[in-house]
Order: sequence, then structure tokens, then C-alpha cells
Amino acid sequence: MHGHNMSSSKPKDFKKSMKKFINYCKPYFLAITISLIISMISAILTIIGPDKLKKLANVITEGIATGIDLNKVKYITIILLLIYLISAIFGYLDEIIMAIVTNKFSKVLRRDITKKINNMPLSYFDKHSYGDILSRITNDVDTLSQGLNQSLSTIVTSLTLLLGSIIMMFITNFIMAITAIVSSLFGFLFMFIVISKSQKYFDLLQKELGELNGYIEEVYSGHNVVRAYNGVKLANEEFDIINTSLAENVRKSQFLSELMHPFMGFIGNFSYVCVCIVGSILAIKGTISFGIIVAFIMYVRLFNQPLSRLAQSATSLQSCAAASERVFEFLDEVEMEDESDIIKKLNKNNVKGEI
Repeated sequence: MHGHNMSSSKPKDFKKSMKKFINYCKPYFLAITISLIISMISAILTIIGPDKLKKLANVITEGIATGIDLNKVKYITIILLLIYLISAIFGYLDEIIMAIVTNKFSKVLRRDITKKINNMPLSYFDKHSYGDILSRITNDVDTLSQGLNQSLSTIVTSLTLLLGSIIMMFITNFIMAITAIVSSLFGFLFMFIVISKSQKYFDLLQKELGELNGYIEEVYSGHNVVRAYNGVKLANEEFDIINTSLAENVRKSQFLSELMHPFMGFIGNFSYVCVCIVGSILAIKGTISFGIIVAFIMYVRLFNQPLSRLAQSATSLQSCAAASERVFEFLDEVEMEDESDIIKKLNKNNVKGEI
């Protein structure tokens, strides 16, 4: 039986595994680049929307006393619909491209792992459980694929929305922009603290998932031996130790990652309140129009939304980093020597192979 050992939670060679991951993505760089450009355009169009809403609100509020210019309202509404429609289409195309890339990436990675297994010396399988190896092919490759599919586009879209909304807020009104950004900075700080604290639990999570799979496979395949030598109690105790440790790391990693969502929601609502208070004061003074307040409420949403998405992507990337280390650690293992030349020599010498 394999004993349960708590290895170091620190990554063995994070940079090396990330380089390998990037090399595997090279054949799809063009498709990924197109996908990222499309997602950026989609985000930019989303940012333009609140500016048009501001104009629409101003046309309506100005026309309350004198009469609303319905032609102008109709024109701005059509432009808004086109902007959001094109943005949605681009977002859909981005999802399709990344889904195709992810499937091809997973196929190549699993093919290479299969080739690697056939070239590994038997000594490797003596030292490692079959369940752990299977976990690398299934769980870890799936985690890598999900990280590629969900994180890249999300990060680019979120950063574009974040920077774009900041620029548009400053163009619209400097005082309200400062109010919205300062009230949201707490979210950034909290996010970075959580990411730094939770990475070790994601590394241990992937490792112990493989260890648990390995142990289950080992006990189940040798079930007759376990029963014959009265090892059921010992097997159950060993399983409980591994399972408890895995559950603890799942709890800690999920708790820290899920902690971001309610906190980011609170920061978003807090920003809304701050913007409404400052906006109301400026509107009473006659410094800004009602349309600017409407636009700013939209910009605050666009500003806080990427923070939540970046928090989700950070969680996905942490799992992806831990999985990539396990996958590429296996792919870097020393293979058996190529014995094709020896076989050719034996064939030339007319070796019969009789016993």
C-alpha cells in the first residue's frame, strides 16, 4: 500500500510547467489571438453603451418641459440595440473559437500522455499508483482545458472592461470617477490577499485527488488480497486519512475562493451608494446632468463586474497551475532506452530465441 505523505504545497517548478503549457498552445496561437481580439471588441462595444444611455437620458429629461424629441430617442435606441447585438455576436464567436481550441488542446495532450505511458519503464509503475497516473490523464487534463477555455478570454475581456470603464468615467466626470475607483480599491486588495493565501490549497487539492484515486484503484484491484489478509480495517483507516485531508483542502480552497463573490458584491453595492450620493450633490448644484448619473451607475457595474470575473479566473488559474505541474511532471519523466538498434543487430545474427 502507498502511505499517505503530505508533500510540500509549494510548486516544484511553476515557470517550467507554464513554459510547457505555452508550447502546447503554440499551434493555436492564431485562433487564440483572434478569439482575444473578438472578446476585446465585444468589451469595447459594451463600454460605449452607457455613453449612449447618457445621451438618451439627457434627451428625455431636457424634453420633459419642452417636449421629447422622439426621432432623436428612436435614433439613439437603434444605435444602442446595434451596439449590444454586435457585442453579443462577438461574445458568442469568442466562445465557439475557444471551445474548438480547448478540445484540440486536450486531444493532443492526452495523445502525448498515452505515448509517454507506453515508453515508461516498469520501475515507474512500481513507484506510482495507477490511480494517480489516471488522475493526471483525466482530472488534471480536464482542469487544464477548463483553465484555457474559461480564463484567457475572461481575463482579456475583464481587463478591457476595467480599463475602458475607468477611461470613460474620467472623461464623463472626474469627481465621480475618483469616488467610484476609491470605493472599489478595497476589492482589489482583498482579491490579491485571498489569491496569495489560497494557492497552496489548490496545489494540495490536485495532488491529493490523484493520491485518493490511486489508493481506491489499488485497494479495489487487490480487494481479494486485502480481505484474505484481514486488511479491511487498515485500508479503511488509510482511506479516511487521505479523504479527510482532501476534504480539508477542498473546504479551505473553496472557502477562500467563494469568499471573493459576496465581498465583491458588497464592494459593488457600496460603489453604487457612493456614486449616487456624490452624483445627487453635484446634480443639485447643477454641475452635472441626470444622464451622467445614469451613465455612471452603468460604468460602476462595468467596473465592478470585471473584478468578480478576475476573481473567478484567478481561482481557475490556480487550479490550472497545480494541474499543469502534475501533467508536465509526468511528461518529463525519463523514458526507456530505445532498443530498436539492438533488435536490428539480433535479427542480423539470426537469433532464434529458443529456450
